[in-house]
Amino acid sequence: MAARWLALTAAATAYLPPSQPRRSLRLHMSDDSWAQELAQAGGGFERQEASRWQKSDRGKADAESRARNDAILKWLEGNDVWVSELSGWNEPPHSLALATSTFDELEGEDSGRGLLARRAIAQDAILARLPVRLCMTKEAALEARELKGIVSQDTNEYVAIALLLIGEAQKPNSFWREYIEVLPSVEDVSATFTWSEDELQYLEGSPARQATASMQDKLRREHASILEQYPQLDRSVFTLERWTWAFSNLFSRAIRLKAGRVDEFLALVPYIDFINHSPFSSSYVDARAIPKAFPWEAEEDEVVLFADRAYKQFDQIFISYGPRPNSDLLLLYGFALDRNPFNSVDLVVGANADQDPLFDQKRAFAASAGRDVARAAFPLYADRYPDELVQFLRMACATMEHLGNLPLNAPETYVDIVSLDNELAVLETIREAATSALNAYPPPNDDIPAAFLSRNQRMARRLVQTEQRILQKTVAATERKARELQSAPPSFERRTPDLLSNFK
Repeated sequence: MAARWLALTAAATAYLPPSQPRRSLRLHMSDDSWAQELAQAGGGFERQEASRWQKSDRGKADAESRARNDAILKWLEGNDVWVSELSGWNEPPHSLALATSTFDELEGEDSGRGLLARRAIAQDAILARLPVRLCMTKEAALEARELKGIVSQDTNEYVAIALLLIGEAQKPNSFWREYIEVLPSVEDVSATFTWSEDELQYLEGSPARQATASMQDKLRREHASILEQYPQLDRSVFTLERWTWAFSNLFSRAIRLKAGRVDEFLALVPYIDFINHSPFSSSYVDARAIPKAFPWEAEEDEVVLFADRAYKQFDQIFISYGPRPNSDLLLLYGFALDRNPFNSVDLVVGANADQDPLFDQKRAFAASAGRDVARAAFPLYADRYPDELVQFLRMACATMEHLGNLPLNAPETYVDIVSLDNELAVLETIREAATSALNAYPPPNDDIPAAFLSRNQRMARRLVQTEQRILQKTVAATERKARELQSAPPSFERRTPDLLSNFK
């Protein structure tokens, strides 16, 4: 009979056993307690600094959360990860502390567990190191006895790690028990694909609403497919609820690493994945081979977190999850930012098959560049609309009169203005599409103060408002540009095409 995940399994101790520790350390208090002690021992400045990352209740986290923090720190120590504030043999004091709760002052929101500086940190300093063997990876799933015959080399990385995470979460003596205990719940992450229908109504008009529905459908279909394909999986363990929890953690926490391997690999990295997001951070995580003290030592990789800048004591350490718009952040990570330099909203445009006599030629030309001339989406930003959008619309809006002697199916035709009338048609198309997108949002309900909204409602309002601002700026920019063109001299020369067309 195929092995099944059971709530209690006698064989769990044989599953990925931890290596024998070479160091013996003891933490006398959780990092939250440590932080409170520092704040109380210092003067008013230290207390003021500590309040930047502590919750509004001044860091009085509940005892259970602190105990879980202590447990994972002890687990890390037992697996050769130096997290002590004391110096050790060839080890400097660990520069980070694990806070049970952090607060983002810029956005005015709690941001869950986080990592902060115990002391001043220099730029490019190594903040944390952790062996890859402690990570939850596809390789670990391949080695799991319970997943033999289920996870293979062809299995998607996310699916493999999700199966591993769900199964290990049911084992009281799992190797990763202390790590799994501190992972956030679905409600803590609050990615939009876990929201209720009532909460999703606050996303009406935003492209994020359709993206969320698509994600929910994909997760349901993939879960059903896995259970159908592998009937040996216990349906009472691998429920849709736990499947959703696993993916909410994977989407919001998993890190892609390279090390000395040919291909990158996905990993849940204990401790390091508690670092929170800032779009202005350039801290980075990398993997590398652990230097060997002796030639006969086995080769092993480690995950390393580097500081992007100098940090003061009590500063929270941040990393960027990538140049993501708010719609992606809310869909995958459960938050949106009012100050997001990478925020954008997709604008959908295209040619009309019924009204354009050149439609078939345009469709063939666009298809050769991987585009659908009838429907294409481009991101709008707060300070610009992309050149790709303009070039596409120069082609989509072109008439024989606009083109004159210019060839329709030549990429260089659209590098510069085709004609005055064509450029005005492009600007009008962008303006109309942005106006239509604005009209898709329901009337704003700004009468309710943010303090009376749930966190998800506040995030939805923030997403919608930032998208509307981008669309409003786009409308104003196209109208201003159209006025400038209309007041320009009637004749102008095309620039020499530089062949940097986005159709190539």
